[in-house]
Amino acid sequence: MFVPTDDTALASTSRQLPSEDKILQACGEEFKNNFNLHPFKFNHTLHRSGLFEIPRIVELAKRMIEDNGNYCALNFRNGSIGTKFGYGSADAKLSAVQERERLDETVSHLGDNGTWIKLVRVQVYDAEYAQVLDVITSELESLSEFPLREDMTWVTMTLVLSSPNIATPFHLDHETNFLFQVQGSKDVCLFPATDRELVPDQEIERYYSGDFSAAFYRQEMQDRGTVFRLAPGEVVHHPSLAPHWVKNGDNISVSISINYCMKSLEKRARVYQANYFLRRMGLKPLPPGLSPLRDSLKWTVISTLEHRNPTTFSDVVHTPVNRLKIPVNAVRRLVRR
Repeated sequence: MFVPTDDTALASTSRQLPSEDKILQACGEEFKNNFNLHPFKFNHTLHRSGLFEIPRIVELAKRMIEDNGNYCALNFRNGSIGTKFGYGSADAKLSAVQERERLDETVSHLGDNGTWIKLVRVQVYDAEYAQVLDVITSELESLSEFPLREDMTWVTMTLVLSSPNIATPFHLDHETNFLFQVQGSKDVCLFPATDRELVPDQEIERYYSGDFSAAFYRQEMQDRGTVFRLAPGEVVHHPSLAPHWVKNGDNISVSISINYCMKSLEKRARVYQANYFLRRMGLKPLPPGLSPLRDSLKWTVISTLEHRNPTTFSDVVHTPVNRLKIPVNAVRRLVRR
């Protein structure tokens, strides 16, 4: 496991434009030059708002459990950067009452139980969180001069509570992401989103087919990553498909992750999904960006299978590949007979 030492060059805080009436305190020029291209760090004020204290988050989690919201608690005591996420099936069989009771116990021992708690789409369950998300989205549009609301197809505010010294495994995400640190500190190591030696096209194709653990950590390439040390009041931007891992400090950590799916990102995803099926047929498809004509053809075909009224992340990203798997798997079964 890679742990930054005194010799490791940690990414420094970006230039800031002080603005106490705004949540985001950042340099607009840096945003325009790096948004969804390169990782960078800036500041925020949410850690001083009082909206993201652990007792309030616990009450929110209880409501989400009762309403079958997207909540999970994983034991990461033995996890590492190179391991994979493992969502235990046993937890899904517990009743809402059992989950509520266990949540209180889990959070009360968060300092020593090696737990990672994730609450997804909290803006649906808390009006003040929804307002914060709306303000942040507006400020991001202003800083980046990018029509984010016009382009986005899905947005979520996710809260993450984690025990001291645990590591979130190396992985990648479809969405463009902003990770806000509210309590405690952590190291976030981000790798270039375009490094196909680090994460080959075949791994991205499998990721877009639904295999969230498709990307493998390659220790020998660790020096290609940049470590951002986050303290309360700091944010780091993750471009789409930028591989990363996270390691907590000697503290309980509370973070806010705001993720945006966008039409421009889905177009690239459709090319990777087309390539996934072409590769399964024994072909060697060109990756996105090498042939605009082929990319356009692949996107045109796969996009016809998109969900017209998506209500979940899976609806937005994976509906085409899920729909296409049904006839493809049927043909494969017939061929094997």
